Amino acid sequence: MPRDDHDPRDARDDRDARDARDARDDDLDLVPVRRRPDLVRFLVTGAVIGGVLGGLIGFLGPDAPSSSLLQEIILLASTGAIVVGLLAAVLYLLVDRRSLGS
Repeated sequence: MPRDDHDPRDARDDRDARDARDARDDDLDLVPVRRRPDLVRFLVTGAVIGGVLGGLIGFLGPDAPSSSLLQEIILLASTGAIVVGLLAAVLYLLVDRRSLGS
């Protein structure tokens, strides 16, 4: 048969702890938290995606008669990284502006 080890002081301690927590909650001032995006993550992600897409276009696209395959890949990968990186920066600005309003 299970023993009942209930101590009436436990209930009073629980009630005191709850009252203390409620008193602390009343003293707290809630301030809005602005969740802003991380610029570096946007730029790096855009540059990597652009570089990969540009490299794929250079590898799979038509051959240029006056350059090697490696030159095409490097040129298109770096151009893609710059262009998509700039688009990611614009997207960052739009998302950051939106975080101000909400």
